[in-house]
Amino acid sequence: SFNQVYYAFSPHVADLERQNPALRDAVRALISPLVWSLGLMALSDGSDASVLALGISVIALNAGVYLLAPAAAAAALLRRARRPAVIVGLEVRGGEAAQAVRRFARRLGAPVLTTYKAKGAVADSDPLHAGLFTGAEAEAPVLGRADLIVQIGLDPVEVQPRPRRYDAPVLDISEAAGRPRHARPRAASVGPIAEAVAKLAGAASPSEWRAGEVAALRREMRAALASPQGGPVTPQELVEAVRRAAPGDARAAVDAGAHMVAATVFYPARRPGDMLISNGLSTMGFALPAAVAAAFAEPGRRAVAFTGDGGLAMCAGELATAAEHGLPVVVAVFNDSALSLIDVKQRALGHPPRGVRGRRVDFARIAEGMGCAGFRVEEAGALAPALAAAFAAPGPSVVDVRVDASGYPAQIEALRGRRGATEREPER
Repeated sequence: SFNQVYYAFSPHVADLERQNPALRDAVRALISPLVWSLGLMALSDGSDASVLALGISVIALNAGVYLLAPAAAAAALLRRARRPAVIVGLEVRGGEAAQAVRRFARRLGAPVLTTYKAKGAVADSDPLHAGLFTGAEAEAPVLGRADLIVQIGLDPVEVQPRPRRYDAPVLDISEAAGRPRHARPRAASVGPIAEAVAKLAGAASPSEWRAGEVAALRREMRAALASPQGGPVTPQELVEAVRRAAPGDARAAVDAGAHMVAATVFYPARRPGDMLISNGLSTMGFALPAAVAAAFAEPGRRAVAFTGDGGLAMCAGELATAAEHGLPVVVAVFNDSALSLIDVKQRALGHPPRGVRGRRVDFARIAEGMGCAGFRVEEAGALAPALAAAFAAPGPSVVDVRVDASGYPAQIEALRGRRGATEREPER
């Protein structure tokens, strides 16, 4: 029968129809007339050549529809949307893809959320940049107002493993095929991102988002993730002080831990790759080696490592490498004598702290012993002079800052929601 031939030669078309019923009529209208005519021809003369022609024609039509239908479905979703929101992931770290995405966002006038790894793909200073996306709580005010979610280059490893909470359909544009576990796309495009986004921009028209609305959402997220005021130095104050002291093109590397919230929100990125981070498995001990590697890769560019005391303790030997080669690395240590992210989770579950608190380590003296400049900061007034001296040093330096960890629980809840303060770190 027609259906047997059609689906035998057209598994991709069949799958497209099941995923997107809106395509069904268009696909059948395109394929049916020729298939029927070829089928009648094959039945009338019964020759092997006619049967072969039927099969080849169905395969050719299937290939054409398989290539064209996703683009058509994506364009249709975008044309219907009035308030699309854009999520940008790690596959957009390349310069060409980032430029295409920026043009696409400007064409839409829609808010853009970036993952940790994609920071800088759309600059933090861009009026359309609304903040971070983690698949959790902080981005809810943006995505809850959207009628279409366009995710570009988003890798499943970047997203908290949680059930989908938004009604808006998803349009997924990715470099590599995969199955996003947080949302089933209504339409998808797999291939070079710059090319796909450039083509899709032709179907885009200015959205109904207002510039003031996007700015208000950005301020709302930053306020929710701000460090509560306290002493001696809050994590946010440390990050903002580094931002003021560092050269404008300084690249940041961020370690895993509770301090990551302040570092990713309040240290700006202008270009892809301005921030290096170990999202996914969230490996501790990442920031210092990453900053050392960045300094080797671009000798004339400053690198900053944002790390907790626990993360630095895991890889402090790399300070000797940085000193041996005179690398321009500044290490900012959030020293609270604890593994604070795990401490927060233990307390949220009602457990006493176990294995997460220790004695204060003097990383400034350790740095000096390894040939680096070392500075110890105990109160806010000493922070700016210490950072100025650190960035003026010709080689590597460590600024060991005693930070107030009391604001971490509220920050983590604002970022991940109440559940995020109690769930275990996923093995991703």
